[in-house]
Amino acid sequence: MIFAIDDFTRFKNELPEFNLRLLLNIEDLNNAIFDEVFAVLTPLQQQQYSIYKASEEAQKYREERNAELPYVDFSNLPETFDDDLLQKISIYQKDGEVRRAIYDSLSEDHIGQMALFNAKIYEEEKARKRALMSDEEKRKEKEWWDNYNADPTPRFFGNMGEPDTVTGYILKYGYNPITREPETIESFNKKYTIDPKTGDPIPRENQE
Repeated sequence: MIFAIDDFTRFKNELPEFNLRLLLNIEDLNNAIFDEVFAVLTPLQQQQYSIYKASEEAQKYREERNAELPYVDFSNLPETFDDDLLQKISIYQKDGEVRRAIYDSLSEDHIGQMALFNAKIYEEEKARKRALMSDEEKRKEKEWWDNYNADPTPRFFGNMGEPDTVTGYILKYGYNPITREPETIESFNKKYTIDPKTGDPIPRENQE
């Protein structure tokens, strides 16, 4: 199954700009699936993409994308990622049009490796910030946790056959399952911390 196809089948008329960039990224970064994705488009959408691909806007987008992203050959990925490759691919994960384009080139094991790497980076950053906290800040944090754990408000626990964590869902679909808004791991971590006991997301604003 090519997950990227789902990003296009819901549109019956013209494609939005996000999908035009996504399709451009699929052609450039994950060309093995491009023909199958392109085939699900309507003739109008195919023509729209051909016009977009030849435009100055698309050329400018490509130049900016290539300047920001490290080179990765997604058609020839090793089974096991080293730290250098994990770091490079994590940069691709920060942008929705790029993340969705490369997703189908990653195996289940690759996705697991990326999730562990992102969790490691997150925990290291959390430990660094905690080391800078005062005793009073730590006391307030504990007080907040106590109140949060006593709150019976329903929380996200995943769905059958789907990722069982919010971050796993974001990595797979590029959406926050709580808000249903487009999300990246980077933007999610700016707005939430993770309960180390339950794995639940906690809005950072609630801790201020």
